[in-house]
Amino acid sequence: MIRTEIQALRAFAVCAVVLFHLWPNRLPGGYIGVDVFFVISGFLITSHLLRSQEKGRLSLTDFWAKRARRLLPAAYLVLAVTAIATLLWVPKVQWQTFFLEIGAAAIYVENWELARNSVDYLAAQHAASPVQHYWTLSGEEQFYLIWPLLVLLAAWIAARSGANARRTTAVVLGVVTAASLVFSLWWTVVSPETAYFITPARAWEFGLGAMLAFVPVVAGRDGLRSLLSWVSLAVLTASCFVLGPETPMPGTAAVVVCVATAALIWAGNPTVAWSPTRIGDLKPFQWLGEISYSLYLWHWPLIILTPYALGVDHLGFVERVLIGAASVLLAVATKHWVEDPVRTHRKLVHHPGRSLAATGVAAVLLVGASGTGWGYVEKQNREDAELAAAITEDAPRCFGAASRAPGAKDCPNPELDDVLIPTAAGVREDWPDYPGCDEQLLQRPLEGCLIGERKPGRPHVAVIGDSHARVLATSLERLADRGYLSVELFHSSGCSWTAGEPFVATTEFKDRCRVLKRDLNTKLSQDAGAYDFVMTTAWSKLIAGPKKKRVELVKQAWEPVLKQGVPVVAVRDNPTSGETRKDQPACVEEAGVARANAECSLNRKKSYDSIFDPFGPAVKQSEGAHLIDLTDFYCDEDTCPAVIGGVNVYRDRDHISVTYAETLAPYIWRELRAFGLVENR
Repeated sequence: MIRTEIQALRAFAVCAVVLFHLWPNRLPGGYIGVDVFFVISGFLITSHLLRSQEKGRLSLTDFWAKRARRLLPAAYLVLAVTAIATLLWVPKVQWQTFFLEIGAAAIYVENWELARNSVDYLAAQHAASPVQHYWTLSGEEQFYLIWPLLVLLAAWIAARSGANARRTTAVVLGVVTAASLVFSLWWTVVSPETAYFITPARAWEFGLGAMLAFVPVVAGRDGLRSLLSWVSLAVLTASCFVLGPETPMPGTAAVVVCVATAALIWAGNPTVAWSPTRIGDLKPFQWLGEISYSLYLWHWPLIILTPYALGVDHLGFVERVLIGAASVLLAVATKHWVEDPVRTHRKLVHHPGRSLAATGVAAVLLVGASGTGWGYVEKQNREDAELAAAITEDAPRCFGAASRAPGAKDCPNPELDDVLIPTAAGVREDWPDYPGCDEQLLQRPLEGCLIGERKPGRPHVAVIGDSHARVLATSLERLADRGYLSVELFHSSGCSWTAGEPFVATTEFKDRCRVLKRDLNTKLSQDAGAYDFVMTTAWSKLIAGPKKKRVELVKQAWEPVLKQGVPVVAVRDNPTSGETRKDQPACVEEAGVARANAECSLNRKKSYDSIFDPFGPAVKQSEGAHLIDLTDFYCDEDTCPAVIGGVNVYRDRDHISVTYAETLAPYIWRELRAFGLVENR
């Protein structure tokens, strides 16, 4: 028997999520629809399991086969279509991320993959994948896998102890729910980025719905139940507007949302004329509830893939409305032609093993196809790396930054006309690799990561800062390889060398940055003289606040070093497309080498000149500080090219590629020599 109030609640939840994804600024808390779905699932599944338990017919095979028939055909259809669309429209530079997540979604571990990436500073720079929303389905499938096992465990305990099976089941599930809630509230504070996705922090939402299955159905008191329904609906509606991306979830806000959802389910379907369920019983809401699952599946891939298909950076109002309409049409078609026929297919219903076998085959095919796409890019990356190594080992004239060096204005080199190193598909992987460095910087006493061999008479340099400083270290590594100097790297992503608070989104990086800054300040205050000079750079965006304050925070960080007579060399940040949100690698791939600079170059004024970099003023106000400004190696008068001297300059929206950084090495050395910090070589 279908409970119409739950069907209406499904309609509310899916509309909240879809509208949030289409217009996130208009409905900033629409993501609570996910929490609503979790509570509904917990209630319905536990009710089903209890009925089967009471009849003595709880079969894991039957239960899992029924879930597979209900959920997987539509889910796998959308994944397959998404994979094909990725091949057709998405630049290869995105393939590895997209296919990896399609594979993760196919085996329902997408929530763990997103949790892993949520604490990966560089992964956060990548474009959203078209299957990110499968994290919720992954959580649900993991719930469906574990929950019946807990019910069977409770039945076994009851049988062994002679206790009441239903009461024992309530205790077991209640303990798990309470433990998950406590963990969730704690972990949301410790690591809100991972807490949002991982199953242990979300299980209590299913568990809260599960607890409702043990509560007797309320009869009578229609007025009180109607009032409770209205209050609960008001809480859910208000949450869609009041909550936002900055709200820690699933924390106390999720508790409010889930309790309101549970109250709506508990109140049932009051018969008084002013009950909100009278509205929910209307056909449009019931119809939306029926197609809610397929609607949820289709809407996000359309939002993500449409810009690729149309060749646009942003979706306008009309496009968003059309995506919403297309999502509904696809959901209706999927419900009638895929979901219902498979769910009710007689041979599958009467032979649960066939459902599970078909599921396994489909999962293997999807994972295999995703792995093939991922492997294709990986193979191309290896070939590109070999080509890059061959070219950079004996770099031709005008390669990379050399094409913009003083006196190189007319620097033709036919060898580089059709060269792109690294390729657009492989540039994402062109990143400094210092094995064990991140782990070493967590050890105490604090020691930096040594690059090159430290020898008497050879300048020893400390490089301090965020991921941009890590890229700077690769320029210096070229010099270290030739015995010019040695480098000690102190780096943490998102952690600029200032006296201020870290300006990064994730709690883990903030905490790591605070500790590194504190211990580094202690180390430098005591023994900055261990270094001949200190170099730093940073993504300008990560030094936040009013301009004057930003300069002061930079100067305060430098002060202990400068007081000991150790020079500080600041390197002005590179141009970024952060303000324009242009994805340089994707643009270069679509345009091709010949058209890359015409279509993908950054506007110098927007991406560079208008961005305040506090290093310049800080150097002017600090005796013993120097500034290296590499503007001429990035930009001409009006633009900052995407390809310079055959080199792909940007690996993402704000980091330059290692290959281009390495070609800057001679010109950084030239500046250091001009400051009198190194000798002629």
